[in-house]
Amino acid sequence: MSAANLEEIRAELARLGAPRAAVDPAAVELMKPQARERPFSKAGWVFELKYDGFRMLAAGGAGEARLRYRGGAEATRAFPELARAVAALPFQRVILDGEAVVLDGEGRPSFQRLQRRGLRTRAIDAARAAVDAPATLVVFDFLACEGFDLRPLPLVERKSLLRRVLPSAGAILLAEEIPERGEDLYAAVAGMGLEGIVAKRAQSPYRGGPSADWLKVRVDRSADFAVVGFNPAHRGFAKLHLAMSDGAGGWIYAGTVGTGFSREDLAEISARLEPAARAASHGAVWVEPRLVVEVRYKEWTEGGHLRHPVFLRVRDDKTAEECLRPGDGLAE
Repeated sequence: MSAANLEEIRAELARLGAPRAAVDPAAVELMKPQARERPFSKAGWVFELKYDGFRMLAAGGAGEARLRYRGGAEATRAFPELARAVAALPFQRVILDGEAVVLDGEGRPSFQRLQRRGLRTRAIDAARAAVDAPATLVVFDFLACEGFDLRPLPLVERKSLLRRVLPSAGAILLAEEIPERGEDLYAAVAGMGLEGIVAKRAQSPYRGGPSADWLKVRVDRSADFAVVGFNPAHRGFAKLHLAMSDGAGGWIYAGTVGTGFSREDLAEISARLEPAARAASHGAVWVEPRLVVEVRYKEWTEGGHLRHPVFLRVRDDKTAEECLRPGDGLAE
């Protein structure tokens, strides 16, 4: 980008009324979507794909880059190709909000491939993984640029600016949106076997925390749970005991899940749970709530348990305390 274009961007930010203020990426609270059961179509809203990846905040530009997971943990070393792409942006103090994904052979996000990438933090292993299973940062929001705080601007203006500053190809891509036609996008997403959609109010500013201005609609009902116990079996375990945080330091039991595990899942999860064991009773081994898993289910029973649960994946990018009952706006 030329110096003239840089000046045009700065002038545009000033014209839009973006405040001149330094934004500390370490202090940014991410805006989070609330859950909604059904898709909708409505004027004044835009709709995006819900990507099956790691939420990531990218900060840098002009030769520098720092990547952080949604909980604040460092991700720069695990994704050197994304760090290089962010560092190559010709701006100072850029902060981008997006989702890191690894695509499969059909061009669909593969969480399993991404999860393996996230575990490779040694420089040599991460470098190899960047070649064997390269990640893409799908950017859906723009929080800061050139000493301006963009968060007070309407979403449509932030997205318009992103189109002007992001490269047209490479490791960073823009999350495209469709205005008004959420039900059509949802139908297409369901037909392709993708995760779901996110609806966003077009004029909304960026506010940290859960917001009704962002709504996520999953193709299947699913939620994240803390693992609080397991029933031992010859190969790993027969089922996991699940709970959700009550938001005040306590736990609400949600039942068990015993299907959907591969042999690799059984071995990996067992190895991670055994060191966390604290007691045994009624055929179960109870553990400290550290491991988080995502589970698909049909509905909640009247007794507060899951009906027809199926294990989907381990969520290393999320803490047990973040696992709240769907509908509270905090599950993601």
